[in-house]
Amino acid sequence: MDPLFERRELSRKVHLNSKFIKKNIENSLLAQLKMNYEGKCSSEGFIKSLSLLYYSMGRSNYRTGGVDYNVQFQADICLPHPGQTFKALVNLRSKIGIHADCEPLKVLIPRDLHIGNEEFENIKEKEEIEFEVVGSEFKQEDKNIYIMGRLKTAIKSDVLLPLLSVEKPKEEFVDSSNNDPDQKTIKIVPNSEPEKQKRKLKRKTDEVINEQTTEGTLKGTD
Repeated sequence: MDPLFERRELSRKVHLNSKFIKKNIENSLLAQLKMNYEGKCSSEGFIKSLSLLYYSMGRSNYRTGGVDYNVQFQADICLPHPGQTFKALVNLRSKIGIHADCEPLKVLIPRDLHIGNEEFENIKEKEEIEFEVVGSEFKQEDKNIYIMGRLKTAIKSDVLLPLLSVEKPKEEFVDSSNNDPDQKTIKIVPNSEPEKQKRKLKRKTDEVINEQTTEGTLKGTD
């Protein structure tokens, strides 16, 4: 289970319009619960998902023209408390501080709480951080919970080293001494080291010029 959420049992009164009352009433009640509470904030916090546990006998509501049910359901709820620590991904740096996302949390790490903190100044976008909750704020029907936090540490990603390729030894098929032609033995021959290329020495041009000059002088004397 996601560490941001905790599973709780809640109870609500659900009103169904007469056109939604069917033989299988559970599906209608669950659909109404999800439409009213799932994916948004209630007084308990942000509700992620829910499942129906129990419902009472319906009572007719003559004012609205439907039926009311007392319902109990199980829900995954997010409600951060001061002192809790979570992880989030940085998506923006501004003059105010660091902005990070951790659905359904919108996190602000203010600069005023980290004056003189070198680690805070070195954090870049798309990095993952660990923070401590200082306070939270949300309203009914909100899609997110807004958090003010204090930086704990920056989580550095592991550096992946390149894989080294290893040459496989060569395999040679050798006929066995047996007369059975179907049987063959395999001889593994290690790879031989590549032959070193012989370095060709070039004759220095200065020696060639000196030889030509000496020959010219000898011919002149003759």
